Amino acid sequence: MTKKRVALYITGLGILVISSIVAVELFLLPPNMIDIAAGPKGTYLYETAEKYAKQFEKAGVKVNVIETNGTLENIALVNHDSKNIEFGFIEGGAANSVNYPNLESLGSIVYAPVWVFYQSKLGKIQDINDLRGKRIAIGFPAQGIHVNATHVLNSVGITAQNSQFSDLGRQDALKALEANEIDAMFTSAPAEDPLIKKLFNSPGVEVLNWPDAEGISRNMREFHVLTLPMGTVDLIHNKPANNMNLLASTFTVIARKETHSALIYLMMGIMDGVHQPPSFLHAENEFPSDKDVDFPLSSDAENYYDKGGKPFLQKHLPYWAASFVGKLLLVLVPLLAVIYPLSQAYPSVTQWFYTRRVSRFYLLLVKIEKRFDQGNSSEEIKQELVRLRSEIEALIKQEKIPSLYTNLLYDLREHVTQVMKRHGVG
Repeated sequence: MTKKRVALYITGLGILVISSIVAVELFLLPPNMIDIAAGPKGTYLYETAEKYAKQFEKAGVKVNVIETNGTLENIALVNHDSKNIEFGFIEGGAANSVNYPNLESLGSIVYAPVWVFYQSKLGKIQDINDLRGKRIAIGFPAQGIHVNATHVLNSVGITAQNSQFSDLGRQDALKALEANEIDAMFTSAPAEDPLIKKLFNSPGVEVLNWPDAEGISRNMREFHVLTLPMGTVDLIHNKPANNMNLLASTFTVIARKETHSALIYLMMGIMDGVHQPPSFLHAENEFPSDKDVDFPLSSDAENYYDKGGKPFLQKHLPYWAASFVGKLLLVLVPLLAVIYPLSQAYPSVTQWFYTRRVSRFYLLLVKIEKRFDQGNSSEEIKQELVRLRSEIEALIKQEKIPSLYTNLLYDLREHVTQVMKRHGVG
């Protein structure tokens, strides 16, 4: 390989790498600041978002945790074109994905039991049908529990026409329950939530045991039937006093379809770290999970679940570096697939080019000699022959043709000289 060709390769590769780096810098690198639509402060989801934020910051990504009223507001924020909110929490069963084609799910992270707490003075409520005609708090309209509570109540014929529904959040609902302003309240939260423990120990408050949970879940597939063992919520006070049936959906994480793949994989790894340990209601490694997703599963999340974790680059490189190298490979590999065959063809193409160039001089020489053979020996033809040799001499001296092909020029010069001698051209 000649020095000229080596220089050409190095220059071309340098330009290629620089162009790729610029393209990656401008268009492909993930953001270093994101927003997460969480929920009301003090809730499990808001505290979970804060846990996520700490893990994101370890990877160099600053997180703004946004306080919201709940599921429906989170969906609206993540779906909004100008908000640029990458992630949000939602409660299973509360949204219709058909209305939000720009959103995808990253999977479920924990069970979200539907708790019904009611005043003890009502007596023992056997099942949800006993709430007919009662004053019931069902959560903020933007919350998933509001949608799910309304759905469950309506399914057994309890409506706003025969009962009194109140749109109260859980803190306000607890105050209203303690002040005898409502008879019962719905809320959704994992069993570890401090408010659940508080409600279990509140005097004059009982919790529904959901004896009809299995029947409800068979009709509403977004719900699971779980068992809460005796004493799980509070061992000291033995709460619950007996094993309980629970009706539960799941909390899931949603993202925009255009969210950067590197962010998705980073979020998946964080979800894995936070939710992999066991809880009161799920076994170790049960979450995060691709079950109970109201939205289509992200292709990156699906790949994560199928392969049991992060791709190779995300496992062994920092977040930004894994993204950079991955995207750079996406640019370089196709280009190299084109460049390599061209480089292999280079010698043949070069040989064809220079052989063709030398052949052009031979054609001129043949034409001149034919004119001599036809008896035309004018001064003009002799000058053409002299100019032809001068061109060849100049070409050899300037070394415009690689040394591998100079033998062609020397042979050509020798042939021109022979023609000149034969026809007496000095």
